[in-house]
Amino acid sequence: MIPGGIESILIEEHHKLTWKISRLKQECSQRPKGSLVAKRRGNYEYVYMVKRVNGRVVTEYLGKAGSWKVKGLEAKIAERKRYQEELAKAEEDIRTLEKIMKSSGIIFVVPEQ
Repeated sequence: MIPGGIESILIEEHHKLTWKISRLKQECSQRPKGSLVAKRRGNYEYVYMVKRVNGRVVTEYLGKAGSWKVKGLEAKIAERKRYQEELAKAEEDIRTLEKIMKSSGIIFVVPEQ
């Protein structure tokens, strides 16, 4: 059995991770989905956004490589990927924490997400 002080710390950590997961999911949803593909046509490289819409692959022309629009989308997609990696780590951490709490007999309520 885990002493009372540690129990409260574990429960607090569970609440923090739950909030972090919720926030990271929100941040991911605010960033563009898909990936950028550059294609060379003649002397220039043109960039396209490739993503799935209703199960179909959709390609959207963005402009020449190096344009402000392309650079902005590159940054936002990189942010989304970082958030997704952080989200995966937080979800792994909360699963581990829940196993520890369950095996120790700590009763906790998992909030709906």
